[in-house]
Amino acid sequence: MNVSALEEYGLRCAVQLASLAEGETLSAPEIAEREGLSIEYVSKFMLLLKRASLVRTVRGMKGGFALTRLPEEISLKDVFDALSNKRKAQDEFCKSFAGKSETCVRSSACTIRPFWEILSLYVEEFTTKMTLRDLIQSEQVTLNKTRNIAQANVEQYRKLKEMNA
Repeated sequence: MNVSALEEYGLRCAVQLASLAEGETLSAPEIAEREGLSIEYVSKFMLLLKRASLVRTVRGMKGGFALTRLPEEISLKDVFDALSNKRKAQDEFCKSFAGKSETCVRSSACTIRPFWEILSLYVEEFTTKMTLRDLIQSEQVTLNKTRNIAQANVEQYRKLKEMNA
């Protein structure tokens, strides 16, 4: 899976805000320094996250950015959706890869579409279940959560396969 720089760095900036205590804020320069990014780049991420109502600005001497909700209430899907319009609905995906034609040559009988459909569902479910709170825990705790989600998804798809067999 290809994750864009916008998604990676934007997620890291959101994690910086998730790690704050209630009432605290971080300015764009502070986030930029912590993540080794330019202030302009961080400002771009904050604007996208603000447009999605995930981040709010606080004015004043101790102003900056803060999350609009608790970290456990913001899924990674929320963050990725705010940062990128790259993820497409299935019908849009097929239209995007039509080659030279107006419609995909495989549109009537596609053997690839089921793979993309399941993979898209898996990624969407995975990113829906993971929250910013999960990414501010220790690496081991985060790893355990991701393994648990992955295992549950694999078991779910095995059951579906058995039912359809």
